[in-house]
Amino acid sequence: MTRLPLLSSSQQHSVLAALVAGVIYLLALYALARRGGYEFAADTTGQVALYALWIGLGHLLLAGLPVYLLVEYGYLSPLVAFLGIAGYAIAVEVGGTADSPLAIYGMFWLVPLAIILGIAGLEYVARTTILP
Repeated sequence: MTRLPLLSSSQQHSVLAALVAGVIYLLALYALARRGGYEFAADTTGQVALYALWIGLGHLLLAGLPVYLLVEYGYLSPLVAFLGIAGYAIAVEVGGTADSPLAIYGMFWLVPLAIILGIAGLEYVARTTILP
């Protein structure tokens, strides 16, 4: 494997694991959206590209960051939070038990990301001050 500049071997493995998790998650979301008949409500190709970039990079980060934190630092709670949030959105979409949250979840990925980062911060505080 070619060394990435400024990253140690451990960090390279963490980044690779995060990218793999993010891509798998994106493919699963894409399959779920296709199954549900979702389309981008855009007038131009530029808008479609912007939506795809916003949703794609956002969800890559949303799935990849908890995996990175687990592999690099051993933080488990961000991954558990991500699995809970994503699992709920997917279960509601597949089960049809309520109005689908997938359209909102797709565009507003910053909210779950903020929740996950907050939980990661709490785990950091617990590890460094409460349980040293």
